[in-house]
Amino acid sequence: MGMFELDTLNSDQMYSDQRERGHLQYKIPKTNEEFKQFRQYYLLLRWELDKMEKILHEKRVEFEKACGHDWVKDWDNRDERSRWKCTKCTKFR
Repeated sequence: MGMFELDTLNSDQMYSDQRERGHLQYKIPKTNEEFKQFRQYYLLLRWELDKMEKILHEKRVEFEKACGHDWVKDWDNRDERSRWKCTKCTKFR
């Protein structure tokens, strides 16, 4: 995979450094080979992000099911339906 191998990126330190600067930096591909590597890296990161989103959703549902809900009326919502919101897990009903 060339220059984008995850085990050589030292990603924890790199992320910390980039977060302090306020943005991510990456090398813009200039050749077809660099573009292929860049795309492979993107797809790998996209796959990781999709896995994380799935885990996040599963844990959110799990947390909401285990909650002892304390429902209060959501006065901020201005549509025609009344809405209630849990003060503990922020789930709506």
